[in-house]
Amino acid sequence: MADEWSDEDTKTAEVMMEQITRIGDIAERCQKSFESFIKTDDAASVPTVMNAVLACGAKEGSDEHFIATELFVKRTQQEIFLHTGEASGFGWLRRKYRSKYGHQ
Repeated sequence: MADEWSDEDTKTAEVMMEQITRIGDIAERCQKSFESFIKTDDAASVPTVMNAVLACGAKEGSDEHFIATELFVKRTQQEIFLHTGEASGFGWLRRKYRSKYGHQ
């Protein structure tokens, strides 16, 4: 086996290095985009939605507060609650609790 690279081997290595660099650049851009999304997408974060739970009248320790802690681990539930608005949020939580635990 020869220790020297042929021109074809050198060209193949250069193409591979270009592709690896390109993949690295794409990964870096994706990471930055993801980090930017996380920083700016606070509207449906758990602290934000739990503050809205308190604002709608659900006291800590209440059935409504408890069901919120179960529901709002899911982003879709957070978004639904935030969309209902403060005026109807408490009633929505109460109905969710009663529906899940069979209380009338």
